[in-house]
Amino acid sequence: MTNLWTERLRRHQLNQFKYLRLIFNDNFVLAFIVLIGALGFWYSNFLGTIHHQLLLGKPIVILILFLAVQVGGIATLLEDPDSTFLLVKEREFYKYFRAAKNYSVFVPIVTVALVNFLLSAFASRGAGLKISDIVMIAIGLIMYKLGFLNVNLMALYGRDKFGTFSMKLVSNLLLLVTLIISTYLFSPAMLIVAVIYYFFLNAQVKTLETSGQLQWKYAIETENQRMFRIKRFYNLFTDVPGVNSKIKRRKWLDGLFKPIKPVSGNTYLYLFARGFVRNNEYIGLFLRLTIIQAVMLALIDNFYISLIVEMLFIYLVGFQLKPYFKEVMQNLMQRLYPISGQTKIADFTKLSTIILSIQWFVSALAILYKFGFSLNSLIIIVAGCAVLIFVNYFYMPRQLKKYLD
Repeated sequence: MTNLWTERLRRHQLNQFKYLRLIFNDNFVLAFIVLIGALGFWYSNFLGTIHHQLLLGKPIVILILFLAVQVGGIATLLEDPDSTFLLVKEREFYKYFRAAKNYSVFVPIVTVALVNFLLSAFASRGAGLKISDIVMIAIGLIMYKLGFLNVNLMALYGRDKFGTFSMKLVSNLLLLVTLIISTYLFSPAMLIVAVIYYFFLNAQVKTLETSGQLQWKYAIETENQRMFRIKRFYNLFTDVPGVNSKIKRRKWLDGLFKPIKPVSGNTYLYLFARGFVRNNEYIGLFLRLTIIQAVMLALIDNFYISLIVEMLFIYLVGFQLKPYFKEVMQNLMQRLYPISGQTKIADFTKLSTIILSIQWFVSALAILYKFGFSLNSLIIIVAGCAVLIFVNYFYMPRQLKKYLD
């Protein structure tokens, strides 16, 4: 079973590297670096405004640390045919899952450690925690997460019950209570509870080795859902086989299409507009990024960071719309329409202009709310408009021509 895991892991990693290479291109890396730099600069300035312990400081620390522990689970890499062809090996699968658990600890540990590191400055200033308290809680959370992975393993065998309650629920309640005690009263409590919790679950997991009662349906469905979430993220940047966007009618939005006159020249404009509104992936992406941008602009009071956020998010939405054009062009039935390629690009550019204009207008309201009617507001709004024009009338048409060849 160890050889089976090794082979599947090698295949899985090769597949992931293929998509990661496409995602982390020059544009994404540049945007990511700028965004991280802007957030870091804002975080530094925010810390400078904290001169005493905040009333909500400790609750915020508890909430963030609690959410950080929820990140990550066991990557089993199980496949649908396994329940049929590997059923005779059911009792030997414990070795396979043990290897899977050892592989899966990296992401959760790095996440918990990174969150604690980034949160340490706020925890010290805003929550009044000492460095020794922060370190003690961080080590305890890492130990706790290692134990928590055993709960995922026990669920694969249907042994994740603590009386009438699920082990996951009990574990989260224990984590929350321990975090409260560690933050407010006695920081070593997190480490003490985590060690006891870890060894207790380790003892429980050892009984699975000879149980041979693997819950095949649950295990395979859980892995399929995990992989689907990963592929759905990749699908935002490139085409991923097996990931189809959900389509909803949204009849209540029919009024939006009345301005589009039913003439042959608007064939593709109507097609693109209808598809965008019905497609959960693209309209969801637009709404999420627009809301995040508006919230950030309404909270950030630094001119340079607001300028970067305004320009960056408008560019990101325009950049993420390109795959939608490619998706439509790959449908062979659309070629039946006697419409030229230039008209298709022009119609898509019109739609892109409308979408980015809505985003720009919402962001402008957030900027005016934060900076008022001032020169800074004018510069940021004009910069956003300049990016909108660049994306729709210089960048987008050149990129879309590639999809017509």
